[in-house]
Amino acid sequence: MQMHINPALAEATILSLRQAPQPYQTCQYILENSQVANARFQAAGAIRDVGIREWGFLPDDDKRSLISFCLRFVMQHANSCEGYVLAKVSAVTAQFLKRGWLDFLVAEKEAFLFEVSEFSPSTSSAMGLPREFHEQCRASLEHDYLKVNLLLLSLSISMNSFTLATLVRF
Repeated sequence: MQMHINPALAEATILSLRQAPQPYQTCQYILENSQVANARFQAAGAIRDVGIREWGFLPDDDKRSLISFCLRFVMQHANSCEGYVLAKVSAVTAQFLKRGWLDFLVAEKEAFLFEVSEFSPSTSSAMGLPREFHEQCRASLEHDYLKVNLLLLSLSISMNSFTLATLVRF
């Protein structure tokens, strides 16, 4: 990776990544190593733009790797004072999860949901997909996961109430 001293040239280089084929490793390097928050923000944007554009022909392993990288990045930098960079990477993660939602296996969905509790409401943006796709993702999430988790939470609360009531009697 070439380091630029000229800020305008550096910005142009980072912005050009949005048009490059598969710039993921370069963008990940920038996210992990750049001292310039705007460069990290633009690198996350490039990952998002290219990922959405190339989603249809990316290998499944690459899709999962992109999501996992973004999740790890957000968790590792959760205490960062540059919230807008984390918000961007979180949004990219949510968009990739949503884009692949109907294609992922149940085990893959569960693994991702272990780390992410919901789709980001602020990223229900244009991804070149019809509204029906977004509705199918929402319906699948609600039906297959949120209702089950709500049931488990209800059972847990009931069991805790029962245990407390039992303890109070003694």
